[in-house]
Amino acid sequence: MLTPPQRSNLPQLVEPRRLVNQGVTLTGNIDRKLCVRFADAVIEISEPIEAELIFDVADQGRKVVHIIASTTVLIACQRCLEPITLPLAIDTELGIVWSEDEAKSLPKDLDPWVVEEETGDIAALVEDEFLLALPFVTYHPEDQCSVVLSPAPIETIEDESLNKDEGIDNPFSILEQLKKQ
Repeated sequence: MLTPPQRSNLPQLVEPRRLVNQGVTLTGNIDRKLCVRFADAVIEISEPIEAELIFDVADQGRKVVHIIASTTVLIACQRCLEPITLPLAIDTELGIVWSEDEAKSLPKDLDPWVVEEETGDIAALVEDEFLLALPFVTYHPEDQCSVVLSPAPIETIEDESLNKDEGIDNPFSILEQLKKQ
């Protein structure tokens, strides 16, 4: 029986400008240990982070990286706090720039990847994109959530004698005494 080829781990640091000039495509896994912030934002990164990074030259000679990545995480339901399995996928293109000033010159539809040194951290880059891809709020479907969604009963006290019998102080009793005086 044939087994699928194993994906190797991608290096953490690369020289993005050199890769663009060579037209390189990197395919492999991002080591989950390098994605600490992403791991802290979810219960667990339950599947490998598979990524493909395509370094290329776009319109007007701009250096870009096209990121296609996917993984599955466990994240807490905001209703019942039980885990939800959530597949995540990103498909984005970023302009590679030297500085924040250079980033301002990019077109509005192209977000920057500011690489101030010769090397850039692709694990941090993919981690940032997954953090942006996380939903703001997550819920199980209502039929699968362990919290029953029903309106809370409204308790009414119809008889004032109930308050006196249970020993509950009436906040207006002082006013009643003043009124009697």
